[in-house]
Amino acid sequence: MEVAPETEHQNVNTGENPADNAVIYADNKKENETKNSLRNGVLSVIGASFINLIYPSIFSLCTFVVYQTSYIKNNGGNVNINHTMFYYPVILLFQSIFGLIAGYIDARLHVHWSNLLGSGLVILGSLILYLSKSFALDMVSMAVYGISIAFIMFPATTNACKYFMKHIGLINGIIETVISLGSTFFAFIGERVINPDEIPSRDDDFFYDNEIAKRMKTFLLIQMGCVAGVFIIGLFLNKRYQEEDEGKSDKNEQDKNLAVSNNNDTNNDKDDKIAKKNLRKEKLKKALKSWEFWRFNIISLSMSPINNMVFSMYRGIGESKKINQTVLQLIGTLNFIVEVIFSFIYGILCDYVNFKILLFTMNIMGTVVGFIYCLSFGHTFFFTFLTLLITVQGSAYYSLKDYHLMKVFGTDIYIDISGFLCLFTGILVIILTFITYWVEQVLEEKDTAYWIMFCIFGGINGIGLVLGFFEKDTPFDYGENLSQN
Repeated sequence: MEVAPETEHQNVNTGENPADNAVIYADNKKENETKNSLRNGVLSVIGASFINLIYPSIFSLCTFVVYQTSYIKNNGGNVNINHTMFYYPVILLFQSIFGLIAGYIDARLHVHWSNLLGSGLVILGSLILYLSKSFALDMVSMAVYGISIAFIMFPATTNACKYFMKHIGLINGIIETVISLGSTFFAFIGERVINPDEIPSRDDDFFYDNEIAKRMKTFLLIQMGCVAGVFIIGLFLNKRYQEEDEGKSDKNEQDKNLAVSNNNDTNNDKDDKIAKKNLRKEKLKKALKSWEFWRFNIISLSMSPINNMVFSMYRGIGESKKINQTVLQLIGTLNFIVEVIFSFIYGILCDYVNFKILLFTMNIMGTVVGFIYCLSFGHTFFFTFLTLLITVQGSAYYSLKDYHLMKVFGTDIYIDISGFLCLFTGILVIILTFITYWVEQVLEEKDTAYWIMFCIFGGINGIGLVLGFFEKDTPFDYGENLSQN
């Protein structure tokens, strides 16, 4: 009769009560999961930053395409300075097209496989460019580069942001800043390797002598080595976000009450995957039919093409307008420095400042520069200032676009939505590039071509400026049957 009280007393003093042990176990488990999630999140942000360094290694090549076309020209190729304007638009177009496929792959494969595929394609594109002696083969290389970007940037960035949903702007800002730092690095290395003595181009065709142009091949070898290095580092650091972690807090509550239902263990994995796949399809379908998507798509069309075109064309414009070679190299360096600073600033502002205000600042810059950029030709300081202003707009755009799409439509369909936006942008840039090229080649009116193109940019930015006042920074309403990620 005395044994029972003694046993009960021992259980209380030694903490062996099963209910107490369950609570302690659940609390420790939750704390460990939180620490692991934070650690994996930080590592994934660092890993995504390294992976995304592959992008500026490609983007910097667009700054140096005048050396590549010079190499083609010196080896008997049929090119002129106007061909340099096609390199980046082709990259953008194929990045856009395969961005849609990247969303499909990311939903089914580990982020490492997407990055591995993208990194391999970058090296393939560089090998093609290294061996190329024709403009057509160069365009094949640019297409491969565009495909690679789709499999590198979108999945890695999305995976990192999923760990910090309350700080998407900051995470995007950090990654964009690292990309900008990479652009600065590759621009500096490229200039030092290809044209360290700042020798100007020829007066007759604006191309460079072969002794300078062939150093582009050396830079490509350096780029391929850097791509392999940053991919390996990023591969080990990047930790895939597990969607099922979202339900762990509920499971811990059940552990505390010792009432874990056996029904949670009977779900069929195959049925669950099918359900998630169908849910994702329905969300994407509803998002693409919404006015919210098309409104922001038009706003994106107003912001993205002008900074893409200016960044890819300013070197050729400067060469044709006889702007000093030292100034052009300085503009290139300042572009990347400005990109670093404002990518981080706008990334942080996303989390704290009204989105409409940030959109307004970007569209104002694009509208003003679009209508007056051609007035700066021949005026070194004015040309430099406006080129840098468009770089600010571009930095702001990429930070805000990713933040806005993830915040409004959710991370599960972000890659698909972003792919559609990029597709429309790529098509518009290609159309405008062909219009500019046609006016220059057929009508032989280079200044007229530039006026037409940049006035179109200014007008589109004006439309985006008006639509920006109606933009909302709240999660999209999918309805009761579709959950917001």
